Amino acid sequence: MGISHLISIVGAGPGDPELLTVKAVNRLKNADVILYDALAGNEILDLAKPGAEKIYVGKLHNDGQNQVERQNSIHAKFLKFSKQNKTVLRLKSGDPMVFGRGAEEVRFCRENNLNYEVIPGVTAGIAASAFFDIPLTERGKSSSLLFCSGQRENGCFSNMDSIAHILNSGSSAVIYMGLNILADLACALIKNSVESSTPVQILSNISRINQSICSTTLGNVSTFLEQNEPDSPATIIIGKHATQI
Repeated sequence: MGISHLISIVGAGPGDPELLTVKAVNRLKNADVILYDALAGNEILDLAKPGAEKIYVGKLHNDGQNQVERQNSIHAKFLKFSKQNKTVLRLKSGDPMVFGRGAEEVRFCRENNLNYEVIPGVTAGIAASAFFDIPLTERGKSSSLLFCSGQRENGCFSNMDSIAHILNSGSSAVIYMGLNILADLACALIKNSVESSTPVQILSNISRINQSICSTTLGNVSTFLEQNEPDSPATIIIGKHATQI
């Protein structure tokens, strides 16, 4: 399939340009317009062809944006540039289909008969596991894995039963966008009979030169966060076996 009139929804991975797929790099080098997220670094954007139009459409925590309006604006750009016969690359951090609102953009493309493709990227939880030697699954120890968002609904953790069940089975949970609610989450998990000694890994700036790891336990999360300020963006891995090899 040619790339003319194509909208490529591309996962940029956690930040290191060497973790881009070959297909993602090829699309970057051919795109007329790049709509990029907050975490897409200059090293990745520098792979674009000369003259490519680069438009920031990202969000940061507490930046005051209305997320419905923001997403609608991205969709409007899809339509605008498609009508201009331009090749559009929607560059998203991590993987488009893992807490990346990729489903909304795919659905919009389909509803409006736009030619699109989705190119996967390395999601932060997988990258964090690899860079810091923390196995997410291991034979005889953990046979399942839960990815979940740190977002709350009406002030409550709606998926608490699922997280507690996974952790009590010996498997791990990877929490995205959860640093700001980690203390409350730890308390809720303990109330749901998860052992307070369960390891908690806070992994910041994954794949970047300043990546770091902080280790604590569920029972000590509140005290740890009072004394330390892990960097954002951060991914959290919780689990009985979520320790470095």
